Amino acid sequence: MLMFMVAMSCSAKKVKVTIDGTTYRSQKTLYLVVNEDTANAIFVPIVDSKFSVTLKVDEDAFIRLCENKRGDPKDSHLVLIPDSKHITVEWDGGKITGSEKSVQLKQVMDFIKRLSPEGFHIDVFSDDKEEWARARETANSIRTQMEMQQREEILKQINENSANNIPAWLYFCYHGMLHRPLEAFITPDGPKWINHKVINVLNERLKK
Repeated sequence: MLMFMVAMSCSAKKVKVTIDGTTYRSQKTLYLVVNEDTANAIFVPIVDSKFSVTLKVDEDAFIRLCENKRGDPKDSHLVLIPDSKHITVEWDGGKITGSEKSVQLKQVMDFIKRLSPEGFHIDVFSDDKEEWARARETANSIRTQMEMQQREEILKQINENSANNIPAWLYFCYHGMLHRPLEAFITPDGPKWINHKVINVLNERLKK
């Protein structure tokens, strides 16, 4: 198993964290994307389905583990927050140990994904066009309700986690469906997640 050190340059408070674990047997690539800086994604060697890397990052950083650094962040099942010096992951199953905040983020994201209307459909075993039309109407109505429930859950999680950085990841991933500008979350006392680096990345991308 290989281990190497990577230093990320930034003015914010830094912490050193070792991330190790196992991958799929067939997995050939592994990247760490820190705060969605995909241009500087870290390639991590895999040896016998194992890996280990030590890096310095912002204490509130999001470290996304992925096979393809250009993939959709909200679909990533391993996103870590460095709240300890050693975090271990199992790619198969997405198990995380050694990081309470990372586990909390995963639980929140998994629940939100389960509410997604993507892939929902109603099977119709008939050639009747009217029956197909009724099924489409019903399916569209149910998808709309599911999307509303998902949006409400995201907003609920943002409000309940306003004291930590989880809302920054939620807003980064789901801002398009919230129908609420970032300014709507600003209060006299914060919240602090408004100034997170992934929010800055998002703002830059939306300007393009």
